[in-house]
Amino acid sequence: MAASSALRATDGGRSQAVQWLIWLVTAVLMLAPALPILLQVFVDRPLYDSGWQYGFGNITALLTSPAFGRALLTTLVFAALTVVIAQAIGIFAAIVLGRTDLPGRSLIGGVLMWPLYLSHLIFAVGWLIAYGPSGLVTQFATQIAGGAPWTLYSVLGMAVVAGVSQAPLAYLYCLYGAVKSVDPALESAARTVGAGPFAVLRRVTLPLMLPSIVTSAALNLIIAVETLSIPLFLGRPAKIETISTQLYMLGVASSTPQYGLIASSSLLLIVLVAATLMLQRLILRHSHRYETVKGKGVRTAPLRLGPWRWPLALAMWAFLALGVIVPVICIVLRAFTSFLSPLIAPWHVLTLDNFRQLFGNATLVRSIGNTFFVSIAAAVIATLLAVMIALVVQRSNFRLKGSLEALAYSPRVIPGMITGIGVFYAAIVLPPMGWLRDSLWILVIAYVMAALPLGLGVIQPAVAQISADLDKAARSSGADWLAAMRRVMLPLLRAAMAGSFVLLFVSYLKSYVIAIFLMAPGLEVMGVSMLTLWTNGEVGVTAAFASLQILGIAVFLTAARILMGVKLYD
Repeated sequence: MAASSALRATDGGRSQAVQWLIWLVTAVLMLAPALPILLQVFVDRPLYDSGWQYGFGNITALLTSPAFGRALLTTLVFAALTVVIAQAIGIFAAIVLGRTDLPGRSLIGGVLMWPLYLSHLIFAVGWLIAYGPSGLVTQFATQIAGGAPWTLYSVLGMAVVAGVSQAPLAYLYCLYGAVKSVDPALESAARTVGAGPFAVLRRVTLPLMLPSIVTSAALNLIIAVETLSIPLFLGRPAKIETISTQLYMLGVASSTPQYGLIASSSLLLIVLVAATLMLQRLILRHSHRYETVKGKGVRTAPLRLGPWRWPLALAMWAFLALGVIVPVICIVLRAFTSFLSPLIAPWHVLTLDNFRQLFGNATLVRSIGNTFFVSIAAAVIATLLAVMIALVVQRSNFRLKGSLEALAYSPRVIPGMITGIGVFYAAIVLPPMGWLRDSLWILVIAYVMAALPLGLGVIQPAVAQISADLDKAARSSGADWLAAMRRVMLPLLRAAMAGSFVLLFVSYLKSYVIAIFLMAPGLEVMGVSMLTLWTNGEVGVTAAFASLQILGIAVFLTAARILMGVKLYD
């Protein structure tokens, strides 16, 4: 009791001031994009106009719009199909690669992770260059079959591309959240009574993965609902609309943006995401039933596939070749050629014109520099803020630490595009944000707002693994909370901070939906530039841009592994 009182006594003065400052900064960052959206929903004109009149006209117009009803239904169907495809691939891969003796498991897992490092936009471009109506693979198939055997311009086509792109998330969650931690004694017991490897996986391993399956499914559903490029590139040519494409057309692509409908649609998306997260928590309220790892360590033994080893390995390589490797190769090929056709060998149409056009355009070159500046600055700030929040939540007696944690994780409920819309509105109604309107720092702030939970997801577990006795010893000897955190905790969190920075940097580098509504001359970023190039029909330049981004991410991840020892996947 005396020790606890002594620790509380050292939390006075500057420590409390810092804790309150962290809470205030987090509250402002998290609430700034949400409150203006809520205000715009009930205002009859744009926020920058005077003479506001309050009412429910925007909500009524939205709910009575047939176009919105169709877009909502399409969004739900597309998101559901995407989740089914992503989860099926991810769960199967996690079980086979994590619990069997499949040959080449590490290499297969590494290639499966490629889509995680690429944006939906780049992945959609790759699939269209390969499997679109004029795609290289489609032309091959047409010559053989006499007609195109598939179409990407459909809800199912959209879902296949999105599902393959999002499968790595399900794979990671299921691999590290369940498969690698299953007590092998349970599987051994099943094998002793005569169950084969597939029966063991189906009846023992798979049921124990339910928490990881539900968590990854909820995350994939949220990502599918907010994704823009795949419905825009694959859906609009077939007149298929989702809520995200409607928001884009109502705002960015319209000469007279309908801000009331944009805000109302954004609010509905937030409600859908919140409902998804609530359903996830409801399903997992008894997650302790799936615990299999207790106090003693366990050693997992791979299940032997026997004669199925090589056929299954070949099947997985075939899937990766068609779904991941071919689209990436087609992007690079298209970047260095004037066109792609099965009738002409690529080396006969090699050219550097796409890169000349790219580097000859000052706006596009500026977007590269802007992207790296925003990504580095936002990753540094978000990592530092995540560290401070985690330390206050888990290592202090701050009275509002519960609300601080809730605020910090609130962006999970707000899709990235909605964050951008909210920051746009905030720049209109809040003078401090308005001063940043024509500065890259408004993008930095928006990026920090959107991805703070991602950094916390790396930092908080690392803080939890450090014994509280270490900082308590420092505080018991007279150091206040701030000094104990700086001298004891921060040095021990260097590896986690490096991991958070790398993860956030890659996320920001490939991001574009957050920045769409914040674009202004001088604030261009790579993703939005590629979106504009593709919609303008500049396929070659888009491919060149995408190739540069792929190269940049690959070089950065390699450097992070060598210099900082950070591996996003092992």
